[in-house]
Amino acid sequence: MQETTKGTSKPTSAGESGSQKSSALKPWVIAGKLLPLESRQTVSVERATDTQFQAWLVAAGLDDLVDDDGIVAWSFDDRVRVINFALRAGRVVPFVEEQNNSNNSENNSESELLEGDEQAQEAV
Repeated sequence: MQETTKGTSKPTSAGESGSQKSSALKPWVIAGKLLPLESRQTVSVERATDTQFQAWLVAAGLDDLVDDDGIVAWSFDDRVRVINFALRAGRVVPFVEEQNNSNNSENNSESELLEGDEQAQEAV
């Protein structure tokens, strides 16, 4: 006679290794990300002052992820944690690189990139 066991675990969406995909960024990647400041300047996550990082958090609408008064002294680990928490929660985390994609040379076709060279050769 064969018995079935109730309450056994069912297959999940986890990968073969058992770990689920994460949208978390590595600390060294986050360190180099540029934050847009109100003064139209940028500063890296790593080098931003506590005040600059808190202001960016508020401007990005991510201030609800921390205490009402914010964090007075943002360690780098705290910055990494809040950014990764926001990403995992599906929140938009605005970095300068993501806002200025239209200026990337990847968006230009090869003919557009070579136009200047052709015009320069014609002038000679």
